[in-house]
Amino acid sequence: MAKDFKENIRVSEVPVENHPQFMDHENVYKITEPDNNFIGFVGIHNTALGPGLGGIRYKAYKNEAEALTDVLRLSEAMTWKNAAGGLDHGGGKSVIMAYKGQDRPSDVALEIMAEGFNIINKNNVVYYGAEDMNISEYALDKMLETTPYIKGATSEDANVVSGNPSPLTAVGVFGCMKVAVKNKLGKDSLQGIRVSLQGIGAVGGTLAKLLHEEGAILHATDTSAAAFEKLKAENVEIQKVGLDEIYDVEADVFAPNAIGGTLTDENIKRLKSAGVQIVCGAANNQQADQIGGSQSKLMHRLGILYCPDYIVNAAGVIWVAKVGENAEQVTQELREGVPKRFEEVLKLAEAHPERDLASIASEYARKRVEDAQSRQEQHSQTA
Repeated sequence: MAKDFKENIRVSEVPVENHPQFMDHENVYKITEPDNNFIGFVGIHNTALGPGLGGIRYKAYKNEAEALTDVLRLSEAMTWKNAAGGLDHGGGKSVIMAYKGQDRPSDVALEIMAEGFNIINKNNVVYYGAEDMNISEYALDKMLETTPYIKGATSEDANVVSGNPSPLTAVGVFGCMKVAVKNKLGKDSLQGIRVSLQGIGAVGGTLAKLLHEEGAILHATDTSAAAFEKLKAENVEIQKVGLDEIYDVEADVFAPNAIGGTLTDENIKRLKSAGVQIVCGAANNQQADQIGGSQSKLMHRLGILYCPDYIVNAAGVIWVAKVGENAEQVTQELREGVPKRFEEVLKLAEAHPERDLASIASEYARKRVEDAQSRQEQHSQTA
């Protein structure tokens, strides 16, 4: 990118206190570069545990308001995911408004966003970006040429943590699904368990393979025909259904692995009618009412075991946070640790049968953040 482009990059704080998705966010920044029609947002929800960590999402938004809403929801969710995962990172997220007709960001767009990260972190490091929707390892490597505030780029050393976290996210979700099936259905195996998957991309596809190997019966939907072809080539037996039909497929487990907000009241009732007893998937912000948690409460009333998203899909961000560490050790930690933390949430729920799982999980994660905030306040008072 030419030097004069850098001079045109602007980073401004966005007032969000009156936004309906405002949840005590610390800062939200807008990054612009007019010559390239670039608009991006970075949301910093909470840094009590450390700098915010969360993916960079490249998506076609209808308008800036929709992009801002997304970054607010996603950054808040990352606070609790990172806290529940035991990470010394707070919650942050960033989005780039996709250029019309481009399903991947250009090198110029990546460099502009990277320069924005440099400006935001100039005086105090508050955010590290990572892989998310339509952001590849190539994109992260490219951004690292401009900014150090990136986690999850590639490495030539196969023995250290680096690269795409999606397979690890699937491993964590798979482990939690086994815990849920044991808890709800009393079965030690997924053999013969009917699972409907909403999305079989990077994470959902790996999850489908793990489920197939375990003997689960699979139905799935996805906007990409190539995703089905890929699984077929790998001999994964899976029945394709329509995007809306997925809610009516007879299943024991529903796995939302695509975009957030698909767990609406109507869709949950359809899942219940289809026999679904467990909801466990990799998508972020699965509930339509993520702040109020009303869908989790509805599932609780209907007898559906809801596996809170930021508990069960935390393996990816944990992998990213541990870049440079021993890959084998971290993989084993994720394989055991993510399901263990979900078991801890279920144990807490046993003592409060009247409460829904999302509220239990929220309390589980919030305690760690609140303890960190309390220590900060004590330190500032004695300093």
